[in-house]
Amino acid sequence: MRIMLYSQHVLGIGHFFRSMEIARALNRHEVLFVEGGDPLPGYAPPPHVERFLLPPLMMDAQFKAMEVREGEIDETKSARKKQLMDRFLAFGPDLLITELFPFGRKQFRFELMPVLQAIRQRGLPTKVVCSLRDILVEKDDQTAYETGVLEVLNSYYHQLLIHSDPKVIGLEETFQRVGEIRIPIHYTGFVARKPPEPISTKTRRTILASSGGGRVGVDLLAAAILAVQRLEDQDVELKVFAGPFMENGDRGYLEDLAGRDARTGLHPFSPDFLAEMAGADLSISMAGYNTCMDILSTGIKALVYPFPQNREQSLRAGKLEALGILNILKDLGADTLRLAIRKALDRPVCRAATAPDISGASTTALWVENEFASR
Repeated sequence: MRIMLYSQHVLGIGHFFRSMEIARALNRHEVLFVEGGDPLPGYAPPPHVERFLLPPLMMDAQFKAMEVREGEIDETKSARKKQLMDRFLAFGPDLLITELFPFGRKQFRFELMPVLQAIRQRGLPTKVVCSLRDILVEKDDQTAYETGVLEVLNSYYHQLLIHSDPKVIGLEETFQRVGEIRIPIHYTGFVARKPPEPISTKTRRTILASSGGGRVGVDLLAAAILAVQRLEDQDVELKVFAGPFMENGDRGYLEDLAGRDARTGLHPFSPDFLAEMAGADLSISMAGYNTCMDILSTGIKALVYPFPQNREQSLRAGKLEALGILNILKDLGADTLRLAIRKALDRPVCRAATAPDISGASTTALWVENEFASR
C-alpha cells in the first residue's frame, strides 16, 4: 500500500517523532513522509520511508507569528502549495494521513484543503485519515473552532485515529462535540518509542535535562544547572541536552552556566536520547507528548515543568502525576528544584497498578492494514 503521511511541526519536534514512529511501524508499506517544519539535521528515516521536505514554515518562540528561513512567507506558501499537490498526484497514495489537521494547523489550510478537495472532486480512491494526539489546546472561540473542525472532518475524512489511552484521557475532555463526529473513531493507545539498551554503564547517578527542540525551555535547563550546583552530592552528574533548534545566544548562556561545575556537561541534541534516558536515574524536562511517552516507556523517575502558554502539557502532566508516573515542578527556583531533585533521587520508583497503553504505533499499523490494505 502507498501511504502519504503529512506532518507539520512548527515549534518543537514532538509531532515529527510521533509521526515518524507511526511511519516506522508501517514497514510493510511504501511511506512518503511529508514534513513542512525546520528539518531535523542528520535524521535517517527507516528504509521504507521517503522524506519529502517542503520549504520550512515555523512559529516564533511566542507561538504568535509564522517564520521562514529565507524569502517571503507568501512566496513560501505558494511554492509549498504547488509542491504538495504535484507530489500527491505523482505519488497517488492509497491512504493519506494528516497529523493533527483539521483539529490543528489551521494556518496550513492553504495547502491541505486543495489536496482534500482534489480527492473528492476527481473521485480519487485515496482514503483520508486524521492522526490526532491526546490533548487539544484551548481556543479563544471554542464553538467556532469545533464547528470548523467538524465541517472538514465530516466532509473529507474517512477515519479518526486518536493516539491516547481513553482510560487516561479521552478526546471529549478537550473537544466538546465528539458526538457530532460522523466518521469512525478509534483509540490506538499512546505512541511511544521502544527503549533500547542503556547507552553505557555509569559510575555516578545521572540526571538528564532536556527541552525538546530547544526553541523554548532554556529557563528550565538553566534552573536545572543551578539546582545541581547547589547539591552537595559528588556522585551525581547532570547531562544537559540542547535542542537542535536552540538559538546560539541561549546555547552560549547554558555553556557558561555549565562550565561552573565539573559535574555538569552540555551536550548537543542526540538521536540516541532515548538510550540516554533508559540508562539515567532522573529526567528533568517539559511535558510534551513525546517526552512523556519516553518517560513511560523507560520507567525513569521524572520531574516536568509544563509549557505554560496553553493547557496541553499541564493537563497531560496532571493525569500522569495522578498515576504516580512523574512529578510536576511548580516553579523553577534553584532551591525548590534542588529539593525536588534530592527527593526524586532518593525515592523508589512508583508506578500505576494499570499502566497506560503505549502500543499506539503498532496498533495504528495493524488498524490501517485491517481497514484499508485489503480494499
